[in-house]
Amino acid sequence: MIISKNKYWKRVRKEEHSKNLFFIYLDEVCLKSDKGHKLVLSEHLANEVVREWSADGKLSDIKNSLFTKFCFSAIDITKKEREAVFDRLVEYGSCDPICYIASEPKKLHLKQENLYIPLIDWAEKFFSIKLNIGTGLLFVEQPSLNANMIKKYLEELDNFHLTVLHELTKSLGSLFTCLALYKNVISPELAWEVANVEDNFRIEVWGEVEEEKQKKNVDFDHFKDLTKILQMIF
Repeated sequence: MIISKNKYWKRVRKEEHSKNLFFIYLDEVCLKSDKGHKLVLSEHLANEVVREWSADGKLSDIKNSLFTKFCFSAIDITKKEREAVFDRLVEYGSCDPICYIASEPKKLHLKQENLYIPLIDWAEKFFSIKLNIGTGLLFVEQPSLNANMIKKYLEELDNFHLTVLHELTKSLGSLFTCLALYKNVISPELAWEVANVEDNFRIEVWGEVEEEKQKKNVDFDHFKDLTKILQMIF
C-alpha cells in the first residue's frame, strides 16, 4: 500500500503481466490499491492509469482521478460488498422506471412508449422474465422470479464489470436501460435519452433553469466517463 501523501516517483509505466493484462509501476514499485491489491488491468485502462499517475498533483488527487478511482474500487470490492451491489441492482429491477409509462399527457405517453416498450421486450427475452407495466405513480409489483433471474446473471460478472454496471445503473436510474447499453443493444445516446425522457419533456413544456442545466451537464459528463470505462473493460 502506498502510504506517502506526496508524489515521490519519477516514472510511471505499464508492464505486461499476461496476455492483454498489465501491471502499473511507479519507478520499480508495483502500484497497489488502498487495500494492497496489485492492479491488473486491460491495456486501455492501464494506459489511462499511467496517464493519471504521470500527472502532477497530490497523491490524494491522483487516487481520486476517474480511472484510478474506478480501478481501486473494482479491485478492492469484497464478497460482502458484491452481495450488497447485487441487492441494490435487483432493487432497481423491481421498480425500474421503464416499467412506468405515463397515461397523460398524450405526447409524453407516446415518447415513453416508443422508448420503453422495446427495452421491456428485450429485457423480458434476455432474462426470460415478465415485466408488469404501470401507468401511474403507484408501485407495480414484479413477479418474484425476476429477482432470482437478475441476480443469477449478475453473479457471473467479475468485479470490474459489476462495478461499472452498478455505476451506470445509478447514472441512468434504470437497470434494464443500463443492461441494454452494456450488451450493445442501444447506444449511449439512446440510453441517455431514455433516462431523461420525462425531464426533457418537462423542459420542452416549461423551459429550463440555469441551475438544472448545469447539473444535467455534470451528470452527462459523468455518464460519458462511465461509458469510456465500459468500452475499456471488454
